[in-house]
Amino acid sequence: MKTLAFTLMPALLLTSACGEKREAAPSGQVVATVNGKEITILDLRQEAGTANPGKPVEQAALNAIIARELLADEAKKQELDALPATAIMQDKARQLVLVDALTSTLRSSVPEPSRDEALQFVADHPSSFEQRKIFVVDQLIILASSPELIRAIAPLDTMTQIEEMLARKGVAFRRSVGTIDALSIDPDAAEKIAQLPQDAVFASPEGGVIRANRVRETVIQPVSGAEAEKVALEMIRKQRTNAMVANKIQQILADGQKSVRYNPAYQPVLKESRKTAAADVRRN
Repeated sequence: MKTLAFTLMPALLLTSACGEKREAAPSGQVVATVNGKEITILDLRQEAGTANPGKPVEQAALNAIIARELLADEAKKQELDALPATAIMQDKARQLVLVDALTSTLRSSVPEPSRDEALQFVADHPSSFEQRKIFVVDQLIILASSPELIRAIAPLDTMTQIEEMLARKGVAFRRSVGTIDALSIDPDAAEKIAQLPQDAVFASPEGGVIRANRVRETVIQPVSGAEAEKVALEMIRKQRTNAMVANKIQQILADGQKSVRYNPAYQPVLKESRKTAAADVRRN
């Protein structure tokens, strides 16, 4: 969208400069007006994504806002905003903005971890810090991902067994060699990988594929002192934030679900296990 804005701006600005009586130039917090609508410094900062954008970034952000306003105004002139599909998309966009705002507010409310917590975290996860491990792995990059396929891989003990199973199912894969830095993955997962017996295989879904791995070699590159403390603080902050936000969102959804009324044809069917779990909760 921004590339489009840059392409259109020269022509748009030339058109607006011709044959119209000029109003007073905007001043103060108002950086420009489009058909009478003000664009402020706050709008620029929001568009640029920073409180102190440099002049080139400010100008690019302003150009993008102006182009967007002009094109949106033209859509309104053609009454495209009255189309049912447009109204649905506008409502969805509004909802997504509000969800983002809610998530940001929840994240900002999470308490910061303490130095003592960071030091304990470092002590509890030696494979990510004092004995930071970089695993050199043989990999099968499986070009598919599904719960059924992951379950089929789980009981297999060797890369050969996985290859044979994939061949029987007609699932494409390719061989590779990669590295897994313990510092870049969940520290509890890093500890589990470090404790695997020699030649053990493990698999993880990732971006539409499954990576089956066998550790070929382990390289030790320690992280300690102030650097370890800094990394630990960030890891704790991320884990805590994700957990608290997820829990709060689940609570909001559970509470809100009580007000939802379904057309019988669209009533969701609880799985038996979920029904049993719910009954157990009620009994307890």
